[in-house]
Amino acid sequence: MMTNNCSSGEANEIGGFLGLELPVYDNFPQHTEASCVLLNSGRSAFEYILRCWRDEIQRIWLPYYTCLTVRQPLERLAIPYCFYHINEDLEPEQHVDEFLQDGDWLVYTNYFGIKEACVDRLCEQCQGRLIIDQALAFYSSIRDGIPAFYSPRKFSGVPDGGIAVPAGRSLPDLSPGISFPWASFLLAQAEMGVEKSSFLCERNEDRLSGIPMQGMSLLTEKLMRGIDYESAAQQRRNNFLVLKEHLDPLNRMIVDLEEASVPFCYPFWTGNPELRNALIDQKIWVPIFWPQLLEDEHVSYWDRWAAMNIIPLPIDQFCNQEQMLRIVSVIQDFFR
Repeated sequence: MMTNNCSSGEANEIGGFLGLELPVYDNFPQHTEASCVLLNSGRSAFEYILRCWRDEIQRIWLPYYTCLTVRQPLERLAIPYCFYHINEDLEPEQHVDEFLQDGDWLVYTNYFGIKEACVDRLCEQCQGRLIIDQALAFYSSIRDGIPAFYSPRKFSGVPDGGIAVPAGRSLPDLSPGISFPWASFLLAQAEMGVEKSSFLCERNEDRLSGIPMQGMSLLTEKLMRGIDYESAAQQRRNNFLVLKEHLDPLNRMIVDLEEASVPFCYPFWTGNPELRNALIDQKIWVPIFWPQLLEDEHVSYWDRWAAMNIIPLPIDQFCNQEQMLRIVSVIQDFFR
């Protein structure tokens, strides 16, 4: 069982109003280790790890090409940080021995859930001074002795939540957060669709940047236990392979699906960022990863260019083969 700072509800309550009827699969893909800690967001999970290892961390190296929110816990804890570049394979441009010094730790983003081999290499190269950002790789396995943090809401319909793998250390238990006042976007999306519920989703995103580190809410935990992860993982892989079969010849990025990978998206590297608008015009929703990079003066030209030109094509478990082929058709028509 996971280390769980939340109870399952009021034990003395019997009867009352009827509520959501959710299945209970309890088949978390690999987050069943006793050392995992359930928290209220991915950045809180990162902060939990930093607090656990604060006595050994003197400085953190972050990739330029990643979400700027990972800086928030570092700034709260006054941990110095600097940046490294990645190459076109989404791997560190330099060998870590060339820039990691004593007391330095590396954060590596498992990009789009397809960089498992790179993660394994870095585990060996960093000799324990590695934190894996698994926000886009929810199904990625826990590495023995290596801290990692996950963000379930990137892969499933939950309002928030994070999972920390602190690798042998722990903090005092945290009280659970509250999710229900902001979770209405999930119901709105089910009834009205993505576009009409987007303002509620944005409201939820905004509040996540300001909440303190807490335990995972009861609502989020219950929603997570009602997900068929095995089926979702297989559907994601199937959808990815449909896009890969048809779009690899047009994709400037070499995209491989390793046996252990369950991808977040199919990253399509285009030389024409107007493709994003063409997809959105056809109601194919493709975000920018990460929009803050376009305005950050400290980010290199390459990272800013990648943020604009790497388009994350949706392959989530709610999509089917017919929808994948519609994406293929829109892209092929664009390049004709």
